[in-house]
Amino acid sequence: MNKRKYITAGAIVLAAALILVFFFRSDILHKDLDEVIYYIPHQDDEVITFGVSIHDHVVKGRDVHVVLLTDGANSAVREKLDLTPEEFSDARNREFDLAVDILGVDPDNVEKIGYSDGALKVEEVEEVIREYEGRYPNASHKTFSYYDPHEDHANAGHALRNLMDEGVIEDGTFYFGNNFTPLDVEIKKDNYDEDYRDVIVEASRAYKQEDFANGMYGIGWKSVPEYFITLEENPVSPYHEYEGS
Repeated sequence: MNKRKYITAGAIVLAAALILVFFFRSDILHKDLDEVIYYIPHQDDEVITFGVSIHDHVVKGRDVHVVLLTDGANSAVREKLDLTPEEFSDARNREFDLAVDILGVDPDNVEKIGYSDGALKVEEVEEVIREYEGRYPNASHKTFSYYDPHEDHANAGHALRNLMDEGVIEDGTFYFGNNFTPLDVEIKKDNYDEDYRDVIVEASRAYKQEDFANGMYGIGWKSVPEYFITLEENPVSPYHEYEGS
């Protein structure tokens, strides 16, 4: 009987120890999560400019977050499709949701802010970045280059640069699409593996799907087909690092 009690007590102690180890290790793993946060001005930017980078970091096991900054309602394609701004924004969001899912991003790590497309302010993006830095201290922050000719893109870059100037953000990088290359900066590229190609092409084609009955209009490819074609021919996510002001 005593032997049985000792065995039972030992089993309880062992179980308790295992539970403590599990929670301790979970806590360590949670603290060690390596967050990467992408601030995306418009639907399709996450594929055309950041697609290789996003998928590469997903493959590497990093905790990838994608923040869509605007509603994407400002486009000449909207009038051609005869959609209201709300209908058009919803349709673009459906393309976006499908694309980020294909790239491997956890849906719980995707947020849509909804600022006005074409009127994105530096201060608005700064507020969003500050919020995410508060949630995930020491995360890697990624957005467009402040040299980008598109004002929404450039303002996102200026916001991140300003916060790096202030010392709020330490790890920030600045990307640019295949429509231009900034001068006088060192160009770097995120890792691309040939195994990524099928995923990148599939994410690209999310913006080409037409199923009007279900609100899929192929808006991305109607808007900037040449950017998608270039991406599929040469998948790359080029960037430059922080320069200071």
